[in-house]
Amino acid sequence: MGLSPMDGVTDAPMRYITAKYGKPDVTFTEFVSADGIAYENRKFGKIEAENLGIEASEIGKTISGIKKSLKRDFKFDEIERPVVAQIFGGDPESFFVAAKLVLDLGFDGVDINMGCPARKVAGRGEGSGLIKNPELAGEIIAAVKRAVDGKIPVSVKTRIGYNEPSPEWWKFLATQDLAAVTMHGRTFKQLYQGKADWEAIGEAAKIIKSEKTIFFGNGDVENRKMGEEKAIQYGLDGVLIGRAAGGNPWAFCPHPPAKAGIPREKLLVAVEHSRKFEELFPNDRFFIMRKHLSWYARGFDNASDLRNKLVMCNSADEVKREVENFLG
Repeated sequence: MGLSPMDGVTDAPMRYITAKYGKPDVTFTEFVSADGIAYENRKFGKIEAENLGIEASEIGKTISGIKKSLKRDFKFDEIERPVVAQIFGGDPESFFVAAKLVLDLGFDGVDINMGCPARKVAGRGEGSGLIKNPELAGEIIAAVKRAVDGKIPVSVKTRIGYNEPSPEWWKFLATQDLAAVTMHGRTFKQLYQGKADWEAIGEAAKIIKSEKTIFFGNGDVENRKMGEEKAIQYGLDGVLIGRAAGGNPWAFCPHPPAKAGIPREKLLVAVEHSRKFEELFPNDRFFIMRKHLSWYARGFDNASDLRNKLVMCNSADEVKREVENFLG
């Protein structure tokens, strides 16, 4: 059972708290732009476009040249291991550079995003847009595999299809000699509407696992117990949990502690999460934390009243004060 990559959600503080209290079996970062990494490297003159065959060790020299926002997204703690960096884009050369950096930073794997449904991403032929362009998808996979040279596994996270479930897409992925494939049970067209199609996930698993590729399902899984049931029912190697992990790191526990459902426990962890955010991102505006706080404040009496106060907080101290007032 792993923590699914989610843009704007699975940042370093969230992953740390999830690892501490939920201990998922594998953790994925939110996606980072391969094109952005390559641009920054070229901008600072550390890597030239025509010189992409350098050793991975040389990439370490470029880290100081990468803008802070990209370094921010690649922060991780040892407690998260195994931790996989997810990258997205549409240019194979950029993926080569980004994968070299991922390797040099010490990640346990690199995952290629071929499932993001955001219009600004898919509209450029990236994320879910790659489902319609297997030739480019294959070039990107080849570039990443060439960059890491077998030192860390290469995986893909995608959707069951673009407008409808696509067995041709599944067959293509099965031929790519990937370490793992994660498939979200919705098409690009669905975005996050409707229910995940687990029957399609099961059919895709049969095709992709036939080539000895590890296969994970994803979509509408609320906890480890449900994930294990899905894995058994549909013949999967595992499941990634996404939105249900927001404000609920215990989603990954085989036997969640009874206290996890008590507001006091949840809310004290919300305060700890806020402290971790300020520790790791001291220069970031606190409003980024507010969505996480809103997720902690749900599922108990008077949660909406507390939620309305937490989403107005501007510091961990303010969160602590509101929580203490609520708990009395």
